[in-house]
Amino acid sequence: MSCPLPNDVLAEIISYLPAKAFFKLLPVCKTFYQLSSDSHFLLSQSYYNKAISGFFINSSNIFRSFIPIDPYAGVPSSSIEFLHQRESIILGSAGGLVFVLLRKYGWFDGAPDLWVYNPARGTRCQLPCPPGKFSQGGIAVRFMNNGDGVTTGYKLVYLTRRWNPLQRCRVYDSVARAWTMDKEIDFGGRELDLEHPVVCDDTVFWASSEVGSYMSIESCVVAFDVGDECTQIITIPKDTVIDFFDTIGISKWEGKSLCLIRHSTFSCKFVLWLLNKTSDGAPGWVKVQEISLAGLGFREPCYVSYVVLSEMASTKLLVFTKDSVLYSCNINNGELEKLSSLIDYHSLTLFPYSNTLRPCGEQQELLEAI
Repeated sequence: MSCPLPNDVLAEIISYLPAKAFFKLLPVCKTFYQLSSDSHFLLSQSYYNKAISGFFINSSNIFRSFIPIDPYAGVPSSSIEFLHQRESIILGSAGGLVFVLLRKYGWFDGAPDLWVYNPARGTRCQLPCPPGKFSQGGIAVRFMNNGDGVTTGYKLVYLTRRWNPLQRCRVYDSVARAWTMDKEIDFGGRELDLEHPVVCDDTVFWASSEVGSYMSIESCVVAFDVGDECTQIITIPKDTVIDFFDTIGISKWEGKSLCLIRHSTFSCKFVLWLLNKTSDGAPGWVKVQEISLAGLGFREPCYVSYVVLSEMASTKLLVFTKDSVLYSCNINNGELEKLSSLIDYHSLTLFPYSNTLRPCGEQQELLEAI
């Protein structure tokens, strides 16, 4: 080229590509290949590729499949086979990293190993085992910002399922490579959706739905501040009544605000609310959108078991399961797309996944070398 772009400008442009598209460029030239081991580029690419590109599917705590929703992103078949060939439980997924419990000799022989895994790169890194006895739960990830938008280290909030008012909460610091907190915290005795947390700044949110009076649900959102280690119970909007067959979910809105999504089986509608602070500093909800499933072509009452919001640039996709099918709805133009049919959908857990190049850690290894 007579006027080639400077390498730093070229790297900035390429960092907007998802991992799958970037790997296709590696044979083009030496500059592209060198970027694949440049830590600043890898973290920049992870920062610009936050949108959900697909879902890992667990059924009865065992990995089953991967469903893509972005045609320009994907997971290599070798990574899928890696999870299929081992007894694995996915605890959480964020920023292109998947946190997995693995057992080599069956679930009744010894403690499981905890690994952080990047499916797009085909790498993994073992983490120190959490303190105490293993129990089923979920992991939320708080990425640490170095000031220019690039996230380096992270903190894990590992909450395990308990059948009493106190939940066991453990916090892992990737920079210190150690678990820095292990305590029981009062979350009000609620059953939390541990597999689908939302992290906004220093706060982790979980949705909670519990059977209350006849055919009604006592729902709320539970917040945990990773910095000061305090909790808060946030009630849902006052004019929202949750019936037994309704569904609630939480997501991020425009990358910064907490969004509450409620699906009403009776009215066949999705209603989206944003969490804002009121004038007195207390949290309050503001309704931002309603989506009618009848307007999308569904003519009978719909049972929805899962719902999440995915954002890419100016596009917002509402992804949900209706009966045994996974759909996405573009809430900007109302376009509906069938993503996949689901088998045994009553016992499925969907983990959103972003297609990034984020390193697993300093001691990461290739799956092919295992």
